[in-house]
Order: sequence, then C-alpha cells, then structure tokens
Amino acid sequence: RAPAEFIPPVEMDIIDRRKAMPLDENEGIYVRDIKNGKVRAVVGQTYILNQDEELWSKELPEQIEKLLSAEIDPLADRTARAHNKDNKGRVKHKVVTYRVPHNAAAQIYDYKAKRARVAFGPDLIMLAPDEHFTQLSLSGGKPKRPNVIRSLCLLLGPDFMTDIITVETSDHARLSLQLSYNWHFEVEESNEASAAALFAVPDFVGDACKALASRIRGAVASVPFDDFHRNSARIIRTSVFGLDENMKVKDSFRFNANRLVITNVDNSRTEKTSRQLMT
Repeated sequence: RAPAEFIPPVEMDIIDRRKAMPLDENEGIYVRDIKNGKVRAVVGQTYILNQDEELWSKELPEQIEKLLSAEIDPLADRTARAHNKDNKGRVKHKVVTYRVPHNAAAQIYDYKAKRARVAFGPDLIMLAPDEHFTQLSLSGGKPKRPNVIRSLCLLLGPDFMTDIITVETSDHARLSLQLSYNWHFEVEESNEASAAALFAVPDFVGDACKALASRIRGAVASVPFDDFHRNSARIIRTSVFGLDENMKVKDSFRFNANRLVITNVDNSRTEKTSRQLMT
C-alpha cells in the first residue's frame, strides 16, 4: 500500500494496480469479498480495495435502468412517450442512487431481509446490494389504458385524473362522459403500516377509475335520460360519495386498501352516442 516504493523481483508478475477511490457522502461503491462472496456498500470515504476484494456490478431490470438513466421528472414526464429520451449508461459498481421528489414516496424491497421500506421525499435513496426498487405501472390516457405511466415513485397528491366512460340510462340512451376526479393519499409517514399501504394496490389509477365508473354506471342505469340530463351533477356525486345519515352528499370517498381519497368529481363533457328509447 502507498506511500511506498516496491521493486518486484523478475519472477513476480504484477496482476493489478489499485488506486484509492475518494467517495462523497452521497457516493458509494459495491465491494465483494472473493473469499466468502459477501457484498457490501462502501459510502462516503476514501477507499482502496485490498487483495481479497473486487468491485461488484449490481444488475437491475431493464425498465428500471431506463427510468434511472433517463432522469425523468415524475410530475412532468408521466407518459410512456417521455421515456424515449437518450439514456445515460450507469457505472454498475457505483451505489445506485435515486432522488425522491417532494410530496412523493418510493418503496424499496430487501430480498435478503425479505422486508420493504418506504422513503418519503425529498430524500436520496442509496440501494444496498440486496435492495431493489418497486416499479409502478399505472394506467393513463383517456379512456384509461394499463401500463401507460411507469415510475419509481408514487405522487401523493393533491392531483387529478381524467377518464372517459360509457353509461346507459334506464330508457337505453347511451352517453359518453368525461369525468375528472380530484384525489390525494392520506398517510402517516411515521407509521410503517400506513406507509406500506400506499403500495398495496399496484395500479391505483386503473383500479380507482374502474371502481368509480362502476358506481356511476349503476346510478345512471336507474334513471331515464331526461332526469339524468337535468340532474347529472347530483346523480354522479351521489353515486361516487354516497349519502350520510342526514341524506346529504358526503365530502369524500376513501379506498381503505391504499388510503386513496377522492375529494371531487366533475363531469366536464357529455356526449350522446346513441338513443334507443323503449316504446
């Protein structure tokens, strides 16, 4: 080890020359012990490999590699088209880092310990050798289609999502509704069970839109076209939020599985696709 002067004898071969690697507190490398095979992360120090160590390359799924290298803004670039940016190659022996933006959460699963942890933004995630990200594949577009939005973090809202559904009244008038739902997640960051519930539903957008569309279709199917035309806002809000003990429309609708809260629904457009009234 330096500083020193070493003159190898003629019968000795120099296999490798190793230099010290200075690492910032937000930088690290994966090091593998070739004797026992254990891998560890070295972070925030100047380190030089000894004779029994080597750099270890951490492999990640192809889709996660693309999300990390493309440096996608989770809020601005939420469509699959935004993922076609030029990807930068990752140095695989460096510790994988990811910046969780404000008002967002990311889940990391440790396959060795068999447990997950959730990081709330703003935060910097540094993956241990046995950890991997939980990738989100969310529905998008109008009407909603699965696997349109891919991300490593979950935005906590408030935000909105728009869907187009087809409903049919009791007198068989078929209508196309464009609906916008305001939503947010209610979560206690200090509560592990509450944080883990955020990721209990893999595609919260698609599941929520399907559930809400089913409630709305059921309500519209019980009224004739003229009644729905006059009272569409009240019928839709009542079907989504329900009524309290005083027969007033509730303020919100909660999905207990993942702590998603719908706070408003707006019918921004109604179009008749057909009308076949019963005689």
